[in-house]
Amino acid sequence: MLKIDIVTPTRKLVDGAPADSVKLPGAKGELQILDGHTDLLTLLSTGPLVFVKDGKERKFSVSYGFAEIRNNKVLVLADTVEESKDIDKARAQAAQKRAEQALMGTLSESDFKKQQLKLERALVRQHISL
Repeated sequence: MLKIDIVTPTRKLVDGAPADSVKLPGAKGELQILDGHTDLLTLLSTGPLVFVKDGKERKFSVSYGFAEIRNNKVLVLADTVEESKDIDKARAQAAQKRAEQALMGTLSESDFKKQQLKLERALVRQHISL
């Protein structure tokens, strides 16, 4: 059985929760971690993180970070994480509209990337919200 910890710079959202499987948004695509997985350190992108225990899913929106898998323990260190039950879908929709409007304007390269990340985050949040 896996154990999972999910940590941001300001708080620990999950502390040693048991899991049968964990899906992570890896920088090169989705990763599924099962019992006995080989040791791994990976970069995370913006996307959904889902772990399952006894057929019940817990979903999170993750925004950039790292994951370490070692000895059946998954440690997620991410800039921002929100659990699906805590997401305000209307707020995520408003964030999507703001980012889309900003992307229609003239932006520096760094501002363009920031708005793209905001848009990605808003879309993921809406996708996993209850």
